[in-house]
This record gives sequence, C-alpha cells and structure tokens, in this order.
Amino acid sequence: MDTGGDQIVTDTGFWSMGGYARYVWPCFAFALLVLAWNLVSARRYLATARVRAARTLAMSAREGS
Repeated sequence: MDTGGDQIVTDTGFWSMGGYARYVWPCFAFALLVLAWNLVSARRYLATARVRAARTLAMSAREGS
C-alpha cells in the first residue's frame, strides 16, 4: 500500500485542491446553484398547486350548493 494516507492537509492545500481549485470550486458553485434553483422551483410549484386546489374546491362547493 501507499504511505501517502498519513499526510496532514494544510488549509492552503485544501483550498487550492492540489492545483485543481480552478475546476473544482466552480463545479461546487454550479451544483449549489442547481440545488437552490430546485428548491425554489419546488416551493413555487407547491404554492401554485395549493392555489389551484383551493380554487377547485371553492368552485365545486359553489356548484354543489
């Protein structure tokens, strides 16, 4: 086995990602953006569905009276 597993990662070494930070951090940012958009989109869809359901219930209550 390789003996590289016992190395201590320094703060600057972690943030620079071994020279690949230029590629890694934008990917993290893009993933966070997609997750945030997914959350906002789901909440908007839920709000629209609730309004639509309330409107449908109100209309069926009027028709039943």
